[in-house]
Amino acid sequence: MIEQFLVLSDNKSTVHFTLPEHTELPHQIEAIHIYQALKNTGTNNYYLFDSEIKNIISSIKNGNISNVNGTLISQRLDAQLSIEVQEDEMTATMTVTGAYGGVPLRGPLIIEELTNKQILKGINKDNLKALLLKSKDLAPGETASDIIAIGREPIAGQDTIFKSLVPNILERVLKPQETDDGHVDMRNLGEVISVKKNTPLMKRIPATPGTNGLTITGKPIIATFGIDSDFQLYPGSSISPIDSNLLVADIDGTPLIHASGIAIDNLLTVKSINATSGHVSFNGSIFVQEDIEPGMKVSAEGSITVGGFIENAEVNAKGDITVMNGIIGRPVADEDPLTCSVTAEGKVTTKLAQNAHIMAHNDIHITLHANHCILESLGSIFVIDNTEKHGTISGGKATANGFIKTANLGIEGGAYTKIHAFHDFNTHKETLHALQKRYDDVSSQIIKIEQINIERQSPELAEKILRSKEKSNQDLLTLRSALKQEQTSFNSNLKKNNIFVTNKIFPRVDIQFNTEHLVTKREYSPSKVSYSGYNIDIEPVMIGKK
Repeated sequence: MIEQFLVLSDNKSTVHFTLPEHTELPHQIEAIHIYQALKNTGTNNYYLFDSEIKNIISSIKNGNISNVNGTLISQRLDAQLSIEVQEDEMTATMTVTGAYGGVPLRGPLIIEELTNKQILKGINKDNLKALLLKSKDLAPGETASDIIAIGREPIAGQDTIFKSLVPNILERVLKPQETDDGHVDMRNLGEVISVKKNTPLMKRIPATPGTNGLTITGKPIIATFGIDSDFQLYPGSSISPIDSNLLVADIDGTPLIHASGIAIDNLLTVKSINATSGHVSFNGSIFVQEDIEPGMKVSAEGSITVGGFIENAEVNAKGDITVMNGIIGRPVADEDPLTCSVTAEGKVTTKLAQNAHIMAHNDIHITLHANHCILESLGSIFVIDNTEKHGTISGGKATANGFIKTANLGIEGGAYTKIHAFHDFNTHKETLHALQKRYDDVSSQIIKIEQINIERQSPELAEKILRSKEKSNQDLLTLRSALKQEQTSFNSNLKKNNIFVTNKIFPRVDIQFNTEHLVTKREYSPSKVSYSGYNIDIEPVMIGKK
């Protein structure tokens, strides 16, 4: 019987294999015999030292019995635990290993290990209790893990918020009024928005410092403060003398809302502009309730808002131009100028445009379509609705210094369409080349100066050389900073000023984009694409997803 060679310690915690010399074995011993003997003695659930058992079998076969006498082959082990703390000390995970014949996990052992790991905060007592109970049911060597401590992330401070206290005329003009019977009157835009002097216009909610975080070891994590911004003051408004976080009107007029301030503008309200009213030029803003009719010229030092259409007219504004229905001109021969011209030093917003020349220093927003138009923007061009399912640029030309976004580019069997994003690409490149050349020239000049043996020059000439070197070094630092700034700006524009097409690009489209890539959701088949000045023919192919 193999059991006679197993010696259980007095406290029944270990089992040793003992085989006295000159002992005659009834048969050749194999590992399976030792395992069975451990089972017969009730110690098979102890931790087994398999490598030692293999060594015993090998030694017996080789006749080296003395080598195995008193070898530890099995040991009772209590449940074990280990705690792993993430490098940032924001979470800790505890792993419990089932006991090998020993006792399950105990509370004091958990407390001891938490103390060793210096875990003080964010301890999840429920998870600890669950692991403590689960350890009783774990098979020997079986493991269970759970997160037992989580740090508190810092909450960044909120940036300054500017909350308008008056309605926005530019938003309201695109929302016709509902009548008493539930219908919508497309001509009724409601009452003109106006305010009286001293009317509260905008509330400034100061930035907050944020809430500091805490690691599980009790180390504070300093929160980022919100960015504090002041009101941007525009004509017609000022900061209240009794509340520095309140903007009030200085004069009676119409509020024009900006991101961090409000201008109060003189407002000229007319029903329509036509041959009866004559051309209109106003040193303020103009609100046209209905249409600007063919042949009329309208200019404003402020913004222009039109409740209906602009048709075959010339309209210019120092501010924004907002048109509820559309901007429409007559079809003309290829080389002839378009009959409808709209120019804004702010942004232009309308539902649709056709045969019109639209120019904006800011963005151009068109909801439905731009057909046979010339669109020019120093910002970006959007011909797309809020769902990004509708909006088409077809025929004509769209040029933006930023990006261009539309649902459809061109139409099936439609007119030739040309589109160009990041228009200032060549200007940026020329500026970069010029700065680099100046930098290289100054560097060469410094190298030549350094090659001069100052000691062999007269004192007067040596002083001039040293002054020249000092100036050249200063020029080099200035050029290096300018070059880095221009390169950063250029790379940023390359990355963001793309052409986004959310649905489809049709044939007969000439795309020029000096950016990293064209982004579209579906297929395209333009007649040619110009990338950084190189024209390449592209077969219909998937480009990628937005």
